[in-house]
Amino acid sequence: MGTLLGFPYKTMRIANPHMLWLLLAAPTVVLAYAIAFARRRRLLNRLGEPALIARMAASVSVARKVLAAALLVLAVAFLALALARPQAGGRARLEKQRGLDLVVALDFSKSMLAKDIYPSRLERAKRELERLMDRLAGDRIGLVAFAGETLTYPPTTDYAAVKLFWRDMTPSDIPVGGTAIGRALKSGLDMLKRLRAQGGETRGQVILLLTDGEDTDSEPMEMADEAAKLGVKVFAVGIGSRSGELVPEVNEEGQAQGYIKDREGKYVTSRLGEDLLSKIAARTGGEYLRADARHFGVEAIEAALAGLKRTENEARLVKRYDEVCEYLLLPAFLLLLGEACLNQRRRRKT
Repeated sequence: MGTLLGFPYKTMRIANPHMLWLLLAAPTVVLAYAIAFARRRRLLNRLGEPALIARMAASVSVARKVLAAALLVLAVAFLALALARPQAGGRARLEKQRGLDLVVALDFSKSMLAKDIYPSRLERAKRELERLMDRLAGDRIGLVAFAGETLTYPPTTDYAAVKLFWRDMTPSDIPVGGTAIGRALKSGLDMLKRLRAQGGETRGQVILLLTDGEDTDSEPMEMADEAAKLGVKVFAVGIGSRSGELVPEVNEEGQAQGYIKDREGKYVTSRLGEDLLSKIAARTGGEYLRADARHFGVEAIEAALAGLKRTENEARLVKRYDEVCEYLLLPAFLLLLGEACLNQRRRRKT
């Protein structure tokens, strides 16, 4: 049992922990004030005699200026905490949610390290997938990380665990290089078949394929035909530029060391293979979407998934938290109001 601004709570969590970096704004404001005060003091010292300057500046209260700065710093800190969405409570109850079966196959080949999409094709795909998962509810999600071979994570509705699976994964974690889209589709279909055997045949089943489309050593169209027979739609997201991009060479620490060359000593260029991805999506009744530096297409993916058949999951415990950010927004507003209304000049004696 603890308290937050005087309010008791049993459990506490942060819904948007990535927003906690905004707390750095508070020491930044402190540093800005310190620099401003020091600069003002230097400028005053240049104007003339110290005694005369002190008399001219006597109407300004240094203590009140410091108080105003402190109020602003505290307000910034409260606002940063509010944006991180602290939640308290944690009431658990049995709920049924409607959903579908979704397998996300993400390309971990070295060509996904290309930086034509910031910060790289792979890192941008991870971030956008997390955004997509934040918008979903009730869908069972399985993962396939693939290059020349595949690594899988079984379907679950625990999205936090799903995000952790490949958050720190890199192409070096998959022992066989290349881009085997066919093997990725096969692994995804195997997961969906197992779910059907457990009684999930009435649910919509989808494979979301994210890759630059350069298949090197598999037969993806055969797996596309298999998916079509099973009624599994493949939504393919092509990541990268049509003009091509050099592929960085990285060491074990993930630091770039130039660019990859082929056996003839020429730099390897990775181009988006849209034709193959379009054919796979069309063969299964899915859709092809292109991700570029400006627009990734999470909203389009969400819209496409929204039209698919969903059924109820088995009842499971769902923990509901109470938002407590308003307890932070109110003091932040009052602090800002106090800073704005604070008169930084001394009262004149009559």
